[in-house]
Amino acid sequence: MGCNQSSSENTIISSNARKQLLLGYWNIPLRAQPIRYILELAQYPYSEKKYSQKEAQEWFGNDKQNLGLEFPNLPYIFHGDYHLTEASNIANYVLEITCQQYLLGCGDDKFRIGNIRYVCDGLIIDVFKTLKMTPEEKQKLLENNIIPDLYSLKEALGEKTYFFGRLTVADIYAYCAFVNFKLFFPNEYKQFASSFNNLIINFEAIPEIQAYQKSDRFPKFQL
Repeated sequence: MGCNQSSSENTIISSNARKQLLLGYWNIPLRAQPIRYILELAQYPYSEKKYSQKEAQEWFGNDKQNLGLEFPNLPYIFHGDYHLTEASNIANYVLEITCQQYLLGCGDDKFRIGNIRYVCDGLIIDVFKTLKMTPEEKQKLLENNIIPDLYSLKEALGEKTYFFGRLTVADIYAYCAFVNFKLFFPNEYKQFASSFNNLIINFEAIPEIQAYQKSDRFPKFQL
């Protein structure tokens, strides 16, 4: 399916079409990972600026002030002279420049896909938050937010491979949320495994994703 863009959007995209995209983020998966997967699915050329959390001053003390970003934040992208921040905004831009807007869906499905996408984006953040919480805070977030959302997602997915029977952006975000939860809460994950494992296995079997995850470019959490 091709791209349907306005003339102004085409101007931005065509002027940057031959320029490599630079993605800046921490050297961990988290909120930039769906963006990376979108780029990898399209085999779109990009490079990365990965900031070490041990040397966070490189971002906070230098690049955040000096890169000329309108709203300085991580992740960010530079695509030729064009730059953006905010993870969801960047993901939408990348879907557009790679001509993968079909992953967003259309009609009513587009908004249902969006619901799952943004729930999973919130889960990605919440699961990571628990790593810096006291046991009491962690348990409260699990019981009040994370587990209920996962049960809702389990019901929506059922025994299907993907939420809508084909790969969409909802599945990319869900994959990231599920594998993070499985990594940090393996015991709690067991109750969801029968539903979520099919999506995880099938996403990882996509040739472009499989090759990427075997490469040295693939970021991992250091446990």
